[in-house]
Amino acid sequence: MEKKIETRIETQVNRTGRWLRVYQRGGEESEKIRLQREVTQLLINRQTNLADALDALTAMMLNALGRKYGERDEFDPLAFRFSDEVSRFLQSTERDRAVVGVIPMEGHRGWLLKSRRFIQRLLAKPRVVTIEDRPERVRCLAIELGETMTKLAPSDLRVGLNALTGTMLTAVEATCGRERADEFDLLVGGFSKELRRLSGGERVQ
Repeated sequence: MEKKIETRIETQVNRTGRWLRVYQRGGEESEKIRLQREVTQLLINRQTNLADALDALTAMMLNALGRKYGERDEFDPLAFRFSDEVSRFLQSTERDRAVVGVIPMEGHRGWLLKSRRFIQRLLAKPRVVTIEDRPERVRCLAIELGETMTKLAPSDLRVGLNALTGTMLTAVEATCGRERADEFDLLVGGFSKELRRLSGGERVQ
């Protein structure tokens, strides 16, 4: 018997703006939510802090996008700028908080890495970090996450990207609250807008 999906829509306002939130319960688990759950569980099992998680997920996301847009001159500056914005997003009191999964989470086949060198390039530029081994730790985490996504085999790039951004937003909201998650959502939205401009308005597939 097919599970019935219950939907509730709320309008909420905070200092970041007005948000229309859709809550759903029941129904079959979507591919995006399945991927998001698996990635989040890996981060929890590795006892990953929020700063490392965001940087590793961002590096992996940009690495995947680099397979599609990496030959365009405008992509690298856009990718590096977004990576910097994510790396600087968290406040000092938020960076070391552990990733938790307490909020209900809503290619070609697979998530093949363009080149591990691309991840290394993203992590080689100067960063504001306090732990000397952090770039190497984040690089290894990004590679492990990439291998996990390849095994999970998302049906297309868009589904994989949605799972990654959903994981980041859930992690921020679970550890820092909804308003901070809304701020991060705006940051991701700005990057998506620039990416659409770069791609001539086409949707990432």
